[in-house]
Amino acid sequence: MALHHGKLQPTFRAGKAGLIASFVIAFAGAALGALAAYLGEFGAGAAASVEAPHISVALAQQKLEESFERERIIQKVINRTPLERFTAPTSIAVVQPSARPKIAIILDDIGLDPQAAVDAFALPGPVTYSILPYAQDIEWIALQAARREGDIMLHLPMQPKRKSDDPGPNALRGDMSGTEFLRALEWNLTRFDGYVGVNNHMGSKLTANSAAMRTVLAYLAERDLFFIDSKTTNASVAQQIGAQLGADVIARDIFLDPTPGDADEVRRQLRLVEEIALKTGYVVAIGHPRPETLSVLAPWLASAEARGFELTTPSAIISPPKPTLLVAAPDIRG
Repeated sequence: MALHHGKLQPTFRAGKAGLIASFVIAFAGAALGALAAYLGEFGAGAAASVEAPHISVALAQQKLEESFERERIIQKVINRTPLERFTAPTSIAVVQPSARPKIAIILDDIGLDPQAAVDAFALPGPVTYSILPYAQDIEWIALQAARREGDIMLHLPMQPKRKSDDPGPNALRGDMSGTEFLRALEWNLTRFDGYVGVNNHMGSKLTANSAAMRTVLAYLAERDLFFIDSKTTNASVAQQIGAQLGADVIARDIFLDPTPGDADEVRRQLRLVEEIALKTGYVVAIGHPRPETLSVLAPWLASAEARGFELTTPSAIISPPKPTLLVAAPDIRG
């Protein structure tokens, strides 16, 4: 769908304690509506008043209920004892290839360490690379990622809860003025080309901020970009706001390497990846280009399809026709 109607422009300036940002986005497509006005208060009393693109309340509720049910299944899988080793899932033997469980692997923090990026690009199979906007040699990194199978994503820095955690320069923060917020968002989104989606770098505080996430997701939807919620906090509102706006938002299911340096943990997490894919049909897993992660991930990727799984990308999970959405708006996907 053609959603590109120019850059967003803040229409006025106000004090920090008051109303401080207003901008208008024109959306194409009947389901998204013709006009959306976003008003955001940032600072001491962050709030938002939004006349959003129209998506039916019933459809938004259905999308949320589906995501909550899937999360319930995933938690049941995670709370069980993992499998002892990778085994060929026998239940897949009689299933058509198109119905094989899908696995999307995303590697975050691409660009922090140039050599780590080179090592990550050597992995087999479709792997999605999420590039930090302040990476050194970012155009070269984006070019190398584009030569690989898989999506390219932007790893968008966002404000964490802990002040000691540094998300990097031009991170989105809830205490920014409206002009500052939009300027930082625009800077991040224009650092390189070719990415098809965005996920948050840190962001345990910002992704819980409804006003901020409404602004971010509206901005991404206007550019036809999906958002993967890295789920750095259980308080994230990204999926709820995405459902309200009709934006493409899904959440990661598993972190492959929550503890740096622990290869055995990566193996355990990959076993959960397989079981979640079998139980729900797909899984989105996020890891990092650390030596122990790459050393475990490389042979796992090379053998995953032989065990009955389909390695895929986030865009391939998000993009297939969604029957409930197409019934509501048959022309939205063109």
